[in-house]
Amino acid sequence: MAFSSFTGLSVNDTALQIGVSNIILKAAIQSKFHHDGIGITEVFSTNAESGGAIIRVPKIANITSRFRQLGAATNGGWFNSNDVGTTTLTEEKITCDNIFDEPIDVPEAQKVLSLAGAASVGVVSERIGKAIAKDMNAGTMAYQLEAVINAVFDASSHDNRIFTYDLSANGDEDILDKFNEALAALDDGDGTYNDTFPEQGRLCLARPQFFQKLRKKGVVIVGGSNYAQDMLKSGAVDPESVLPDTVVGYKGVVSDVAMFMASKSLWAAAEEWLQVPAGYLDNIEAIVCAFNATGRGYAIAEQTKIVDSQKGVGLRIQPLANFGVTVFFEQGIKLIASDTFDEGAGATITEVEVLPKGSQA
Repeated sequence: MAFSSFTGLSVNDTALQIGVSNIILKAAIQSKFHHDGIGITEVFSTNAESGGAIIRVPKIANITSRFRQLGAATNGGWFNSNDVGTTTLTEEKITCDNIFDEPIDVPEAQKVLSLAGAASVGVVSERIGKAIAKDMNAGTMAYQLEAVINAVFDASSHDNRIFTYDLSANGDEDILDKFNEALAALDDGDGTYNDTFPEQGRLCLARPQFFQKLRKKGVVIVGGSNYAQDMLKSGAVDPESVLPDTVVGYKGVVSDVAMFMASKSLWAAAEEWLQVPAGYLDNIEAIVCAFNATGRGYAIAEQTKIVDSQKGVGLRIQPLANFGVTVFFEQGIKLIASDTFDEGAGATITEVEVLPKGSQA
């Protein structure tokens, strides 16, 4: 959108503020990987000022009551002799305390040097939305990685959490097997809250080489060639359901799981969120997650404040967006690794902790 789209509007005009906010919101939504019901459970608000609020999510444990038999030697009377059962209720909280609010100047003089209005308010607003989405994607990945990696530290074992395929000789031969093993582990649930993690709404975020190895294995999208073409055109997972209209990074479906590609830069950003050295996640190639395992809340204001730049002729965009993530069920997230992911081996890392780059020393 060119700067001319806002001709005649003053910097404090409501139409301008709403127009810019809509551009930011649209770009952010288009660039998101996780959506409500696909990889996460998500709550959205257009009131960014309340984004720091706490969203409470109840967790009810499985009922432990069982059948009994009338006339049996134990508990066979007309009335059940066991103690009255009580449901176990706990609570998870999503605190939307990661905030994007750094002002950005758009100098008027920059327009003269830019190509086709590349420095215009509309274009800069779109870039802001994409920057919000990228950091939110990386941050969400980091929270999920944190939960699994720290659980591996605590258990001193990869079992049922990180599935590693063999890189020796024909190293990519069992990559699909490991992917399906991860799905089978999700099928087994966690035994306390989930007998099984739902198959619908699972998401796989993977590096480009992961897809390359799957193609080398001859993996195709379930449903056949014509079906696949229709799916790619419409964004459909199956004839009845449709992925979001905008699916940046969407690659298709393997074993009924929506597949999204996460580039190297996104994994590098996740490393920054985790405060680990560059390359720490190199051997982690994919995250497979059930939608009910992770909760995320985010907010972008309905109006974005725009004022005159204090540095000179131009405008200052003051974006405001925030989000928070809580992993409800760590066992609802599985990692697939190439070679061995030696968490902390030869280093002082024995635990990872998420913190946005803008708050790190």
